[in-house]
Amino acid sequence: MKQTLLAALALAFVLAVVGCHKQDVAADRAAIMSLVEKDTVHFSASTSHDSTTSGGYFAAGETLIFWWRGPQTHDTAVINVEINGDSAVVSWSRHNFGYLHILAQVPDTTLQLWNKNLVETVRLNAIFRREGKESDTDRGWRLKMISLATGTSDSVNTVRIDSLRIQSSLRELTIRSPLTTYFQPDSLFWFTPGEEVTVTLYTNATGGVAFLHTFVLVWPFYVRVPFNYLGDGVFQGVWHAQIVPSFRFAIFDLMTRSTIYTPDSPYDFNGWLFPYRVKTAD
Repeated sequence: MKQTLLAALALAFVLAVVGCHKQDVAADRAAIMSLVEKDTVHFSASTSHDSTTSGGYFAAGETLIFWWRGPQTHDTAVINVEINGDSAVVSWSRHNFGYLHILAQVPDTTLQLWNKNLVETVRLNAIFRREGKESDTDRGWRLKMISLATGTSDSVNTVRIDSLRIQSSLRELTIRSPLTTYFQPDSLFWFTPGEEVTVTLYTNATGGVAFLHTFVLVWPFYVRVPFNYLGDGVFQGVWHAQIVPSFRFAIFDLMTRSTIYTPDSPYDFNGWLFPYRVKTAD
């Protein structure tokens, strides 16, 4: 009887201790949101990084086009945090505001400047895990996985990237769902300096145009590579990875052809932002 009573008291003590340690979900959510707001490397996406300084000339018959996206402003990001014990899923989104500028030399007319309103919604997801102590300033939370980012035009959106294929002599990757494809920030998909890469976009845009935008350390800083159209909504381009090892990103940019070549057509865009690293082989 005495042993039974002692066992019952011990069990009651354990349950009391466990019951007293209730997770402070509100504090955890606030800590994660603070980490996200301070991280402007992973949680920032816009299409102003697209050869703004250099633009690009493209001919369509006798029409010559030079286009670029101007500087952008942003609203406050919407951050949703879903916590399950010591794991959390973060959904991040915000709007980009600006203009798409197009200089058009149309036959039998003077040079024209078309300025089109640009409003985009960009999204990305991330996974955090608690690896430190709740008493830490950040309550022990660490960014463990980050998805690709996506962008879509708000006014009209008819174009869609269905999948992305990256190929080289050293590696191959196919992505079909950018917001559920995750990479560890410290071990991103990587290329060797100067590696030749073939990129294929599979889309619904049979009347579209596609471009790759990447960042380099010398002028013009942002390089734009047009994709070749292979038919049936498939676009393909060849690109060389940067020479200097570093964290990088590439924007795969899809628009309707009329967005660029027709003055009255609205901005119609879908894009994927792909984070990667350039590093030397081990």
